[in-house]
Amino acid sequence: MAGPCDGLVVLDFSWGMAGGLATAVLADFGSEVIKIEPPSGDPFRNHPAWLSWNRGKKSAVIDLKNAAGREQAQRLAAQADVVIETFRPGVTQRLGIDYATLSSINPRLVYASISGWGQQGPLSQVPGYEGAIAAKSGRMMDFSGQMNREGPAYSAVQVATWASSQAAVRGILAVLLSRDTAGRGQWVQTSILQNMIPYDLAGLMMRQLSRKDPKKFSPGSLGAAIRLPMLQYIPVRTKDGQWLQHANLMDRLFRAYLKAVGLGWVLEEELFKRAPILNHEAREALRELILNRMQERTLAEWIQLYVEDGNIAGEPYRYAVDGMKHEQFVHNHHAVEIDDPRVGKLTTVGLIAKLSDTPGQVGGPAPALGQHTAEVLGRAAAKPRAVAAAAPTANGGRPLLEGLTMLDFSMVIAGPYAAEMLAEMGVRVIKVDATPEREQTISTGGGMAPMNMKNHAGKEAIQVNLQSPEGQNIIHQLIAKSDILLHNFRPGAPQRLGIDWETCSRINPRMIHVYVGAYGATGPHHRRPGAHPIPGALLGGALRQAGRGNPPPPDQPMNLEEIKEVSRLLMRANEGNPDPNTSQAVATSIMMALLARARSGRGQAIEVTMLQGNAWANADEAYDYAGRPPYALPDEQCFGLNALYRLYPAGEGWVFLACVFDREWQAFCRAVGRADLLADARFASAAARREHDAQLAQELGKIFAARSSEHWEQLLTAAGVACVQADSSVGKFLEEHPQAAANGMTAEVESPRFGKYLRHGAIIKFSAAPPRLLPGPFPGEYTVRVMQELGYSADQIAEMRARGVIYWEEANPLPGA
Repeated sequence: MAGPCDGLVVLDFSWGMAGGLATAVLADFGSEVIKIEPPSGDPFRNHPAWLSWNRGKKSAVIDLKNAAGREQAQRLAAQADVVIETFRPGVTQRLGIDYATLSSINPRLVYASISGWGQQGPLSQVPGYEGAIAAKSGRMMDFSGQMNREGPAYSAVQVATWASSQAAVRGILAVLLSRDTAGRGQWVQTSILQNMIPYDLAGLMMRQLSRKDPKKFSPGSLGAAIRLPMLQYIPVRTKDGQWLQHANLMDRLFRAYLKAVGLGWVLEEELFKRAPILNHEAREALRELILNRMQERTLAEWIQLYVEDGNIAGEPYRYAVDGMKHEQFVHNHHAVEIDDPRVGKLTTVGLIAKLSDTPGQVGGPAPALGQHTAEVLGRAAAKPRAVAAAAPTANGGRPLLEGLTMLDFSMVIAGPYAAEMLAEMGVRVIKVDATPEREQTISTGGGMAPMNMKNHAGKEAIQVNLQSPEGQNIIHQLIAKSDILLHNFRPGAPQRLGIDWETCSRINPRMIHVYVGAYGATGPHHRRPGAHPIPGALLGGALRQAGRGNPPPPDQPMNLEEIKEVSRLLMRANEGNPDPNTSQAVATSIMMALLARARSGRGQAIEVTMLQGNAWANADEAYDYAGRPPYALPDEQCFGLNALYRLYPAGEGWVFLACVFDREWQAFCRAVGRADLLADARFASAAARREHDAQLAQELGKIFAARSSEHWEQLLTAAGVACVQADSSVGKFLEEHPQAAANGMTAEVESPRFGKYLRHGAIIKFSAAPPRLLPGPFPGEYTVRVMQELGYSADQIAEMRARGVIYWEEANPLPGA
């Protein structure tokens, strides 16, 4: 079926998951993706999910280490629209496929680089494994305490790899949008390190706020809040020993849950009447009541009750393959089956989003090595297509998406952060909040919530009463002038508020209308609420993070204290990544629709679900075929996956070692002065090392215990081995480490309310367009300004505020007031 990228030719020089997922999305939506591989193939072809990442692509073997191969690649680039690569900085120059070389041949080429650590900085040449990057940048320290031991814990879901893939796609599509008017392409740069930014929910802000006001924002208070197992998000054990995750964040949903499970009576008790806002004593007493009550029915019985009720968010803990069998996942066609000649029927993730007019289509099986070499080299021998002359500048030095306007009605993180990422590229985002009397009032959290200072950075916050005809009229005027509308209301609410697709498209046929929800707009679960713990539990991320052996098997007897401990562990494992995972899919789908509109002149409706966004984020496990290997899970204490990809306590501090290939193992042994390990039969080959993994971990543990983490990082990174310190918090790394500074991971901004502070930097760098990095707004900060743009007078604005049609805080008075 037609896709936004129909007719585009993409040369994929990437290896591994990040580039694989980026070009999979481009292929799904119509691009012809040609994977250029060395004679030995992509080194990650042996990964069992490689077949999933590379569906719908072509493979051509070109040896870039000789002059003939480099010439062939350059001739192909002359005919291509996009090049994507994942080499360490400097490698492409040696291979003759760097941006400077290829753009001189084809000025319209869009060139995307996904590096591990960024293009600059002291760590840029360290092998770019996500484990090492997560450890160094502080993400693993965020999990400290999960396993009731000291030190960091392994971060199991490859979230920054997923986010970097979509950052590359967004950047590519943004340059493609500008290319026809600008006359040339650009170099799009992103990295796994930069894409740790989406998963720092508030660490950078809390570190700064704790310095400004240590009483109100005490150091570690955010971590304590996150570690506390909220009753709204409580994991419970059922009668049949299964584990069920809840996500009833709003007070009304939590109270509806209590009533549905037969605990409504507690709301009449003095101790619990303000639930879920309770003191410690009341909270823990209610926790025990809930955990005991949930053991009175089976998982199936509770789920049936929840679906029939329609207002309770809860799903079982599952690994990805089982989660993909959920009836809503099946209804949405989120999984597809591909007949693969190597493994037979391959089940894998389907399209990243549902686009109404340009839906795209998942292609056939991943190619055999060199399957299309003759065809592709035939093109290289042909006369290159004509390339238009390049304009002297890309876009006059403005952000690439300047001139586009989005209305953002979404709440919490998944939708708002998607809008923020587009604001970084220049989209004007008007954040529409309700007036204060509504429950969903001011998702900007009074401007004080550290997470929301990030999620709404660069937006213009207004407050409008959408329940009133006058408020809806204001919004309809904005719809007529805007390009994108984003919301995450449950089905039925947009129609009541006058912001549904039919209304928007009637007012503005060019409008791109985006719905992001937990389950989707149709199907057996479409009425149900959801929040990040739902896809975290259902699509495997939380169980991966919990480590092997957690939770205990269903037939193992457990007392209440044991159940409370596993509930705590599961909630810590089910951290916030499903929200920003979904944000990536939302932002990518919007860019796809913008590209389609540039061709057709028409807008369209988009539906993105948290289920599908998180299936993609778990793409290294979200696949199935006969004989599928077991899940790759961390050990019981969450140190890592194996002896050569895990955390170790050093003589002082912690290190993370990522030693994946034989050459890296050999370099490690030489660097630490243990050549004897190379001769040891237990460790002489990859297969032998797997067989004797526990013994190898013991040997390495002794080595690391002898010196400090700083010593090992200096020694081993100099030897080309990814071994890094794992001692830092995220905020400290962002503020103080030269690698963060070299890649612009923070930027100073100034807020009229909070003064100067550091916000997160841009995730994508363009060679000829700056980002737009602005502070977060406070509620209603731009209400007056936007109303004036619509032509309302000062008297009209004041009168509408008095009647509750619009609102702003008194700190933002009318001009001259």
